[in-house]
Amino acid sequence: MNGYTGWAASGHRERAEQLAGGAEAFDEGARRMITEARAWRLVEMRQERGLTQQQVADRMGVSAGRVSQIESGQVSGSEVIARYVRALGGNLIMVAVFDDGELRKVG
Repeated sequence: MNGYTGWAASGHRERAEQLAGGAEAFDEGARRMITEARAWRLVEMRQERGLTQQQVADRMGVSAGRVSQIESGQVSGSEVIARYVRALGGNLIMVAVFDDGELRKVG
């Protein structure tokens, strides 16, 4: 054994859930943080390519407001993200990751 105790086994998760107002509130907060981090990454990718929201919107055939919603995490879904990535000049590739470390391309 390496002496490592996971944060759930050590009681840290239980304490975090209490501070968040319960397990459901904790899970919702975690989902929100992940959504915001993914949305932030979309903005970063767009900026790295020197594109404006309006340029991406034109390529997607949507309004700049819709692109803003996508980039803020208000609009998601694999098809929306795939269209966004195509507008940036890329392709979205989905990968399934299994407990044994195996990676499988989806689609």
